[in-house]
Amino acid sequence: MYKYCLECGWNLSTAEGYSEREVSERAIEHFVATGHTVESLRLPPPIAIEN
Repeated sequence: MYKYCLECGWNLSTAEGYSEREVSERAIEHFVATGHTVESLRLPPPIAIEN
């Protein structure tokens, strides 16, 4: 999971050793502290199923 701020350079990822819970909690903390919008991406991205 990768979370990033749309308004500043803040970002955090499970690839950095954090759990999904920690990433989510810190994203919420960032939002509460700044009011900035935080988006997220799944890591790795989902694989498209081809028929």
